[in-house]
Amino acid sequence: MSSPDFDQKTQEELKKFLDAENAKAQMQSTIHEFTGRCWDKCIKSATSNNNKIDSTEKACLENCVNRFVDTSMFIVKRLQNRN
Repeated sequence: MSSPDFDQKTQEELKKFLDAENAKAQMQSTIHEFTGRCWDKCIKSATSNNNKIDSTEKACLENCVNRFVDTSMFIVKRLQNRN
């Protein structure tokens, strides 16, 4: 990522910024994917009950997504600690 318009320090800052933004985008994409999987697992009545979910389905959905996020964060931290 060399550019004659930016000095070395600016290039490093831009790289860090882009890496952080890419990590955020990847995490958002992962959460979106998990939400879809959890929706399929937890939501049974939304189509038959006027597009409303009940409290059990809501709790299942929240718990499912939170567990996926917790697991992903655990894996990321473990991989970071290995380096």
